[in-house]
Amino acid sequence: MNTTLRALSLTVMGCLIAACGASSGSSAPAGSPAVTPPVSSVADTVELSLTPSTQAISPVLVGNNVWYNPAQQVWDLSRDGGVKIYRIGGHAYDSNMPSADTLMGWVLKAEAAGAQVVMQASQYQTPAQAAALVKYFNVEKHGNKPILRWSIGNEPWLQANRPTQAVISAQIEAYFKPIAAAMKEVDPTIKIYGVDECEYFDEEYDNLFGGKNDITGKVPGKNYYYVDGLSVHRYPQGSGDPAVEGIPDMQIRIEKAAKKAREVNALQQRTDGSTFGWALTEYNAKGGSYVHTWGNGQMFGAVLGMSMKNGADFTNTWSMAESSGNRGATDFGAFDGPANVPRASYWHMQLVSKNFSGTYVDGKSASPDLIVFGARSGKQLSVMVMNIGSVAHGYSLPLSATLAAPAEKTYKDTLAARSTHVLVFDLTPPLGAPVMKTQYSSTDFDQAKGPSAATVAWP
Repeated sequence: MNTTLRALSLTVMGCLIAACGASSGSSAPAGSPAVTPPVSSVADTVELSLTPSTQAISPVLVGNNVWYNPAQQVWDLSRDGGVKIYRIGGHAYDSNMPSADTLMGWVLKAEAAGAQVVMQASQYQTPAQAAALVKYFNVEKHGNKPILRWSIGNEPWLQANRPTQAVISAQIEAYFKPIAAAMKEVDPTIKIYGVDECEYFDEEYDNLFGGKNDITGKVPGKNYYYVDGLSVHRYPQGSGDPAVEGIPDMQIRIEKAAKKAREVNALQQRTDGSTFGWALTEYNAKGGSYVHTWGNGQMFGAVLGMSMKNGADFTNTWSMAESSGNRGATDFGAFDGPANVPRASYWHMQLVSKNFSGTYVDGKSASPDLIVFGARSGKQLSVMVMNIGSVAHGYSLPLSATLAAPAEKTYKDTLAARSTHVLVFDLTPPLGAPVMKTQYSSTDFDQAKGPSAATVAWP
């Protein structure tokens, strides 16, 4: 994209997000939001508990969005940060699709980093043009490694100038079905997600996913469906610490998306390989000054934990890098400043991506300050404990037979205010091997440092 178009796209994208998720340039605060400073004294010892589940964790859970022409350093850092899937989409792509060769360049960069891609087809192009895009990647140029996941359109309610939910539902059905049918005529194996709204609008999603404008059925005369997953965006709008205000906001949307996916599976009797899924395809704090906060990092950790729990197919933040990391209204990137210093959001994504796989382990805490969740893969148990509060807490974490631990044993530690621990336990008998402990704090963030890891003996 040329410089003029890039500047226009930044403005348009910012305006769209402002209307339905993030702050616009005129209202973004000049500095970072105020947070309560850490207090060093330990308030108490908090009892934590873990309960295993059968919920598999997606191998491409941790994702990001490709914004125009990221520098190679950004691609390299994103790879090191554990990004497993990149979405190529957004409003600018909807209105001005890059050339196929440009898209291919990004796809190859993602694949070189061991990641997969979600490719967006424009809602404004014809079904034949969308089909040609699938053909280009999955048949003509890249057939040996076809793109599995696709989407159609981006934040249609905003682009249509905020009509009623009934009107936008009908408009989406009218463009989505012909485009999806044409795309799957080229490659019936692809998975199409929709509709990438800026918010989970109850009426719209009810209409489209099993309601009067249903897009979840089979393409007439075919044995495949128009759509294979629900996709949604969210930028919490609170003006305080994103960890405190953003987490419950995101929880509501995540649980609604997962519930709707279950309803579609029941309605269409979709099982096994045809199971209908869901994805969070854009999320972040509401603007640059909030994006560059410690609390936003902990919100990312919680979002990924809740996404694991609710069976997300993938969870993509917006975006890799943007506005030179200037903390302004259109800066939603993972990196700060022209030197691309990783933010707290980046490090929490990495902590999840590098340590959490297998099946989800649910966590409970006796204090609202502490958030805990885990994952079990073979003999490895990984646990994230986050203190979003302003005082330090001791915590007690028992490992029980329900986790297939060889013996009842309790891990005890202290977590400073506004800090995160990741603990990796080896459950090979006899239980007691050193624990790999990674710690990361708001003080580290303030000093532009990343997490530190070390093996520790059982306390």
